[in-house]
Amino acid sequence: MPPSPACGGGGSRRNPTLKNLALSVIAASLVLAITWLYLGLSKGKPEYTIAKTIRYSFLVTNNTAEYIESASLKVFAPVKQNAYQLTEQIAANQTFQTQTDQSGNQSLLFQLKGLAPHASQIISITAEVKLATGAQPFGDESEILLLSEPNIEVDAPEIGDLAAKLNGEIPQIAAWLYKNVTNIGYIAEDRGAHYAIAARQGDCTEFASAFVALARASNVPSRMIGGFTMEQSGRLQAENYHNWAEYESGDTWGIADPQNNIVDSGYGSYIAFYNFDKHSRLENSQRFLSYDQRLSVQMM
Repeated sequence: MPPSPACGGGGSRRNPTLKNLALSVIAASLVLAITWLYLGLSKGKPEYTIAKTIRYSFLVTNNTAEYIESASLKVFAPVKQNAYQLTEQIAANQTFQTQTDQSGNQSLLFQLKGLAPHASQIISITAEVKLATGAQPFGDESEILLLSEPNIEVDAPEIGDLAAKLNGEIPQIAAWLYKNVTNIGYIAEDRGAHYAIAARQGDCTEFASAFVALARASNVPSRMIGGFTMEQSGRLQAENYHNWAEYESGDTWGIADPQNNIVDSGYGSYIAFYNFDKHSRLENSQRFLSYDQRLSVQMM
């Protein structure tokens, strides 16, 4: 007769190997579940790892022979947040109010007091920003960024035909513009995408507008960005002003600077000051300030 099982509250004896295996499977399942939960929660959250301090200033002069008791000056500030930029703090040597529009553009409103005849003041601004090292996820109104708008003539036949020839490939679009459009230096008037492609010339604004139009005609959400390319010192100057584009690829947004044949690179050196879209487009993209007509204002 086989031996009776050992007593233990009436239960049968378990195999320790099977028990350890079951515990291992449960532990592994928990780790996997936690990992997937973490990835799910963190997906779509951009990371900004490059800390920069940027500085820029304006010389404000009373052009009249009269004492100005009060005058206003409004200048643009770095975009609060996009896929590759997060503005954490802005300070200035004079009190200001921050205004933000529906496209995420920030402006600083200064109320200047007591300007003597022909006297000047300097407005100095410092911003603490963090920049990304590459393309990242960032929520946006993608449908709006596929539409035709002033100077982004998506529906123009020439733009549609060229987009088809370039197979809707972002690197090919940037390369074609770089090779076929002549940079003629700064022009005050924004002439648009159709002009750039038809006349094959323009400045950074036309390069960026043409890129955006070709990208949108290829069903790639895109928009023009205005801002500055940053030097190592962090000092922004008027000659560093530039227009480029950002575009959606999968679930990320990247930089495209067709004037310099740059696609998905250059992160850490572009400081966005203005998002151009259907809701927000300046008549002249270089007008980054507004002020009392009794004043003259020069970026230093």
